[in-house]
Amino acid sequence: MFSEDCVLPCVFEAVGDAIIYWFRQNVLIHSYKQGSSLLDQHYNNRTALFTEVISSGNASLHIQKSGPQDRGKYRCLVTSSRKTSEHFILVKVEAPIHSVSLETTRLSGFEEVICSTRDVYPAPRVTLFTEPAVLPDALQPFTRKTADKQDRYSVESKIRKLEDLTYICLVQSFYRSQTWRTSLQEKEISSIEGQGLNISCAAPWKLQNFTLTWSFTKGHESSTVYTYDSLTQLSSSVWKDKVRLVTPRGQGGDGSLQFLIPLRLEHAGLYTCILSALRTKHEVRTRVNITPSNAKRQSESSTQWWIPATVITGLAVSAVAAIVTIKCKVGCSKSSQTHVEAAEMRPIRVTDANSGAASEDTCLTEEIANRTA
Repeated sequence: MFSEDCVLPCVFEAVGDAIIYWFRQNVLIHSYKQGSSLLDQHYNNRTALFTEVISSGNASLHIQKSGPQDRGKYRCLVTSSRKTSEHFILVKVEAPIHSVSLETTRLSGFEEVICSTRDVYPAPRVTLFTEPAVLPDALQPFTRKTADKQDRYSVESKIRKLEDLTYICLVQSFYRSQTWRTSLQEKEISSIEGQGLNISCAAPWKLQNFTLTWSFTKGHESSTVYTYDSLTQLSSSVWKDKVRLVTPRGQGGDGSLQFLIPLRLEHAGLYTCILSALRTKHEVRTRVNITPSNAKRQSESSTQWWIPATVITGLAVSAVAAIVTIKCKVGCSKSSQTHVEAAEMRPIRVTDANSGAASEDTCLTEEIANRTA
């Protein structure tokens, strides 16, 4: 294993005067004779023998922090006055696959599906494809491999994202000691409020000893709503009486979820299903739209018709009231003006100083003057 210690076994018949030689690709890297060792400078003191057991016939070589430079064919040669023994060992160094990622992105200006793994040695084989199968020209596949300073590889494979497809990525180690499988599906479905709803989530492969996790995202909030462990057969749900598995115990890796009575305001949103097993992962992201039932739509439709009618009626009443108010104000203004004119036209009675009677001639003169003016 990459960066781990490695022991190369070599056993011989102990006679007391053994000389030990270790070669890599026919180059001497370590030797031992009568209690002293000779080391190859290229190994920076990373090699050692178990000196306390040499007398028992054990000439195994200990290599510290193995890396790519330690790969190859090794030869253990032990000579003595009685016998010569030789052993050959083929050493492979591997940084195993620890994880595989399968995601969607728009970095290239259009949607792509990218499968990647990192810190692997030697470079693994990455295969990205779809179900149903699509011609390569439509997917525009591309794979890139890069190595860091320690010669560990990061591998990325990507294809163009199309609708209604399941994307599957297989990552196999160079020595075929490991194979990782992961898949991704994105879809959108619609349902009617109050009617049963099934959200499918079945892995492309039959699974055993898997775990199932359903999460629900609405707006910016996400929460786990259902979990199941096929090994213990234990499940938990925040919607206990509202959801259940379509297939009892999720046999074969079918984690499809059934809603008994879906509600538009409560259950519409994004659902993510993850089926996980040893070196295997299947993920389904489902956007669920829930529309009102026919009775509710008719009720909402009637309400929507009544609202404009009520508004229009209110506006009409307000307009009539405004017109009446304006007419009233105009009428009152005219009435007031007529009253003023009548008051102005009323004869002015002037009392004679001698008789105390009003003079009609003076009144007439005032009226003629006003009219002339």
